[in-house]
Amino acid sequence: MDKIKLVDKLRTKANITYEEAKVALEMNNWDILEAVVYLEEQGRVKRPSVSIFYTHEDKESYTSSHEDNSKDEGSAYGSEQNKNSFNGIFEAIIKAIDTGNNIFIEIINKGNILLKVPFTVIILLLFFGFWIIIPLMIVALFFDIEFLIAADRIDIGKLNEINKVFGKMSKAARDIKEKFKEG
Repeated sequence: MDKIKLVDKLRTKANITYEEAKVALEMNNWDILEAVVYLEEQGRVKRPSVSIFYTHEDKESYTSSHEDNSKDEGSAYGSEQNKNSFNGIFEAIIKAIDTGNNIFIEIINKGNILLKVPFTVIILLLFFGFWIIIPLMIVALFFDIEFLIAADRIDIGKLNEINKVFGKMSKAARDIKEKFKEG
C-alpha cells in the first residue's frame, strides 16, 4: 500500500488530521499498527475499552465517521452490516469466554483452597464428561469438600446467592453423613 493510502487510512480510522497521521506513520516506519499504538500513548486516540482486542473493535474505539461513510454507500452498507452482525456473534462468544475465565470455582477442604478452576474449564468438563464430574462433585461433598465461586468483575450479591446454594449443598451432605453415622 502506498504511503498516501496509509496516511488516509490512519486518518479516517483514528479521526486525526492528515499531518498527525503522516507524522505518526513516519515515526513508526510506516507501520500502521505501531502508529496507532503511538497515537494511543500520546493520548490522541482512545484506547480499546477491554483488556482483549478484536479485529472489529476499531470501529467502536477510534471513530464513528467510518460508520457514517459506509452508510452513504447504499447497498454496500447492507453487506457490511451483515458482516458486522456475524462478527458480533464471535465478539459475544469471546466476551463470554473472557467472563468465564475471570470467574473461578474454588474447591476448599477445611478452610484450605485445594484448587481454583476457571468457570470455562468447568463448563467444558461438564460438557464432555458430566457423567464423571457430577458424581465426583457429589462424592466430594461427603468428604467435607466445599465449592465456592470467586470473581473480580461480577456483582457480589449474585456471588453470595450462588455461594449460599453451595453452602446449603455442603450442609445437606454433612447432615446425610451424620445420619449414616448415627444409624
